[in-house]
Amino acid sequence: MKPTKPMHGTSKAKGCSHMRLGNFCQLFPKLKSWGDDFDIKQQCEAEQVAAILGASSGIMHDVNSSSPDSSTPAGYTFFAQFIDHDITLDTTTALHGSPEENHENSPFPNLRSASLDLDCVYGFGPEAMPFMYDQKQPGRMLTGNKKNKNDVPRNRDGRALIGDPRNDENIFVSQMQLLFIRFHNRRMSGRSFEEAQTDVRYHYQWIVLHDFLRRICDAAVFDEVVSGLEDGSYPKRDLRDECGRICMPLEFSVAGFRFGHSLVRSQYSANDEYTVIDLFDERFGTLGFGHVPEELTIDWRFLLPVEHCHDYIKSKKFDHLLADELIRLPDQIVGHLASTNDRSLAFRNLLRAYALKLPSGQSVAKAIKDLGYNVDPSQDLKFDEIPGWKCVDETIRKKLEKHTPLFFYLMREASVVNDGEKMGPVGSAILLEVFGNMLVHCKSFLNDDEHKNWQPDKCVASNKYLSLSDIVRYVNS
Repeated sequence: MKPTKPMHGTSKAKGCSHMRLGNFCQLFPKLKSWGDDFDIKQQCEAEQVAAILGASSGIMHDVNSSSPDSSTPAGYTFFAQFIDHDITLDTTTALHGSPEENHENSPFPNLRSASLDLDCVYGFGPEAMPFMYDQKQPGRMLTGNKKNKNDVPRNRDGRALIGDPRNDENIFVSQMQLLFIRFHNRRMSGRSFEEAQTDVRYHYQWIVLHDFLRRICDAAVFDEVVSGLEDGSYPKRDLRDECGRICMPLEFSVAGFRFGHSLVRSQYSANDEYTVIDLFDERFGTLGFGHVPEELTIDWRFLLPVEHCHDYIKSKKFDHLLADELIRLPDQIVGHLASTNDRSLAFRNLLRAYALKLPSGQSVAKAIKDLGYNVDPSQDLKFDEIPGWKCVDETIRKKLEKHTPLFFYLMREASVVNDGEKMGPVGSAILLEVFGNMLVHCKSFLNDDEHKNWQPDKCVASNKYLSLSDIVRYVNS
């Protein structure tokens, strides 16, 4: 007999259902890969090019912290990481695997549901993952541990008991995880678990669209998309497979949505007492995947516009430069045997793009224009203005200018077209195509027949758009 009601955390959805895992795919599967356009014959050639751009002291290494601040509050850097861990997880492809080896077992499984359902918070729900939930208060999630009540729950070894272990990679994303756990617990009052879960998801989805994407995407492209969502003409590509699941385009997961890497600072403020700490601070042992020290409990007023007269720090600009902290990732993130190159997130991004056959930025720009977006595939990305560019071997340099790795292309586009304040039109189109599919084809506040024209709770939102800062204020009130 079929159950009359879905299991906790696996609510029935329109189109693709929450917790129904899918695969990775390509937004433009017919395009030639960047490696083929570049005429790369051997794996070592791809690694050499990735090193020129992304290795320590390479083109993308912000050695002197010269990348200026943007107007985006620094907290959105970690919200982007939080979102990424909600919708993508690849555990099958090899960084140093050849394109042929990686694609031998394609399609690659995506071990997260591409539906903005907060499975990184809820996991598979209280019945399947009871260790994350308070057994004395059904539906309520655990918080805190013996070392810090303002931390996520942890086992004896300090491992986080959360829906996605990656949300413990640094203390800021770990505290973002705690913020949404606490938001869920506040919304449990007078509601069943399923009702609170839906309520939290819809507030989260609203913030993703109307706060987060509005801030980071090209204004003209964003306005076009919102208009299309309202009149039913968007998205332009249907990313559902034959089972109704959203496939996750590699152009998004391996390039477009990695924009947050360029926003990362080497130093942040945690609270009143510690206004200057490193992202991975050895003084406190905060190198990832461990307790958040009580003295470093994050006060979000230092990273988000929570209070009108309280200063907050900003993210770095949207550009091709990555902070030193991301070029020299610690052992806890990459393992103690990692090579110097493999410690660089820029190098890893570029090499993975080759290994997974991503097309060049120029090819994607043409394809985006063919979809009907107002983009310029011949946009001058002003490579000659990049410090150190003319020191690159001329043959390689000329090839890179014609066949640019997608991640590098999108970050240069953001820097040139929008002065590093937002993503450029091509990057924005990639992001919005994917998020548009998730909001339209999966259960969301846009298509819930039981709650038509859903709006954020006025007790949570300070205005009709609802922001991440509103969640902080509500949880701390």
